[in-house]
Amino acid sequence: MKRLPIWFLLLVSAGACTSQRVVSQPQTQVAPALTVERFLQAANARDLATMARLFGTRDGPIGDRERRQEVELRMDVIAEILTHNDYQIVSEGPVPGADYPSRRIGVDLTLTSGVLVRDVGFILVSESATRWLVNVIDVVKITQAG
Repeated sequence: MKRLPIWFLLLVSAGACTSQRVVSQPQTQVAPALTVERFLQAANARDLATMARLFGTRDGPIGDRERRQEVELRMDVIAEILTHNDYQIVSEGPVPGADYPSRRIGVDLTLTSGVLVRDVGFILVSESATRWLVNVIDVVKITQAG
């Protein structure tokens, strides 16, 4: 009977010696990719208003800061270039040397012509702790391929 308390103490003390390290993942890994996906869907649908809400700078969406007519023309040109049959996000990483929190999302785009353009760069900037905006798109890569 005296062994039971000893085994109990050994088991309890063994549990106290172990620790679990919890590493929280920053939420910046999902939001930029979702923003790119929403932007590409809006481009295919020619939803210029949604594109204008997702495109901008650290100061906010372009649709909130510039004249509506000019923004619509810009978004329409971008939508024309980005029209695609399929896409796949292939990479994501920080932007070295950026002044603000920024991420580069690489996207393989299959254009409506059937041409596959690999690793089209989308640079996103953090407007706030929960919102990312498309800031730069490597459209030259697309226009040269198509």
